[in-house]
Amino acid sequence: KQWYQRRVRAEDESVRQKYFILKMCRIFRIIRIFRFVKHSKDLIVIVKVLLTSRKELGLLVILLGISTITFGSVMYYIEMDENKSFNSIMTGCWWALVTITTL
Repeated sequence: KQWYQRRVRAEDESVRQKYFILKMCRIFRIIRIFRFVKHSKDLIVIVKVLLTSRKELGLLVILLGISTITFGSVMYYIEMDENKSFNSIMTGCWWALVTITTL
């Protein structure tokens, strides 16, 4: 039993090391993107626009969330007896989100 526990700990350590290396690769990719943004004027303009309109975008996200929950719940209660694919309110919310964003 002690031998098995030592082996599991060693495997956990090797998995942790591999995960750490993978994590570092991800961080380097993110840093590369930030360096690219610095040199691209168009991306700088997009970032400035997003920063100046963050209140409006926040309001849009809140309204999208409220409408998704409302219409998803309504669709679930309308369709739950007739259509078995609406088996939960979350399914109705997914339907509402897809429908709202498609229009």
